[in-house]
Amino acid sequence: MTDAVCYFIQTHRDPEQIYRLVRTLRRGGNPKSLVVVQHNPIGFELDWSPVADLPNVYLMPKCGFQLRSHYSCQVQPFVDLIDWLEREGLAYDWMVNLSAQDYPVTPIAKMEAFLSAADCDGLIRYWDVLGPASPWKVRKARNRYWHHHWWLPPKTEPLLRAMRPLTKILPISVTLSYGSLLGVRMPRTPFHDGFRCYGGWAWFSLRREAVLYFRRFLTEHPEVERHYQRTQTPEESLVQTILVNSGRFKLVDDDFRYIDYSKAQKGSPRTLTVADMPLLASGKYHFARKFDLGVDAAVLDRIDREILAAG
Repeated sequence: MTDAVCYFIQTHRDPEQIYRLVRTLRRGGNPKSLVVVQHNPIGFELDWSPVADLPNVYLMPKCGFQLRSHYSCQVQPFVDLIDWLEREGLAYDWMVNLSAQDYPVTPIAKMEAFLSAADCDGLIRYWDVLGPASPWKVRKARNRYWHHHWWLPPKTEPLLRAMRPLTKILPISVTLSYGSLLGVRMPRTPFHDGFRCYGGWAWFSLRREAVLYFRRFLTEHPEVERHYQRTQTPEESLVQTILVNSGRFKLVDDDFRYIDYSKAQKGSPRTLTVADMPLLASGKYHFARKFDLGVDAAVLDRIDREILAAG
C-alpha cells in the first residue's frame, strides 16, 4: 500500500468548491490518507455536514483571527495543524499543503504512488532571496523579511502612497498589494551566513520527518518565530528557511504545482480555465491553482472526466 498522505486545505470562500475538493481527494487513493480542512470563517461559517460522513475527513478546530499575508493567515494554522495531528494521534507519511482553490491534475492513486517511491524528503520551491537565482528583487525580499510590519486600516492607503518617496531615504517600506502595510527596517534579524533567508511558494509536499523538524525548530528557536510573526507573507519563506538551512533533508526544488503568476493581481495568480487543459493534462503537475467555480466550472468537470477518471 502507498504512503498515507495528509492533505491540508486552508479555506475561506466557496463552500461548494471546498466540498468538491474534499470529495475528489477521497477518491482512489490510500484509504488511510487524511483530508484536513482549516476554515477561516471571515466570510461564512462552513457547514461540515455534506462531507462529514466521508472516511478520514476532518474539520480542524477554529483558529484565531486571520489577517492576509500575516503569520496568522497561513503559517499559524499550519503550526496548529501539526500539533493537532500529534494530539489526535493521526498518522501520515506525507503532508500536502493546499487551498480550496487548488485541484489535483494527476489521479490521486498515481500521485500517492509517486510520493511513496520518491527518493527525497520534500517537493518544495526554494531560493536564497539575496542570491542570483532568486526571482524576487533584493528590495522586495528585504522589505518582506528584514522589516517588521504594521497592518493599517484601508483608509490609510492614500497616506501610505504619499509616503512612498520617503522609503528611498528612511528605513521604512510601504506595501499595498496585501492591504495597507507600513514596514520598519529591523536593526537585527535571525539571518547570517549560517542561516540564510530563503523564499519560495506556500504550496509544497513534505515527509512527516521534515514537518516535525520544522515544528521542533520553532519551539527551540522562539526568536525566529517572533521575527517572522511581524514579517510580510511569512508563508513564502519560513518553511524553506528552516528546512534548507538544516542541511538534514533532501529537497527537490519543484513543488509539482502549476501556478501562473505572470498576470498576478494583488498577489493572486491567474484563474485557470478550460483553455489551460492541454497544459493541465501534460502529466507534469500534481496540482494546479487557482480555480474558481464562479469563473469556469467546466474546467474542473473536464479534469475529473479526462484526467482523474483515467487513473
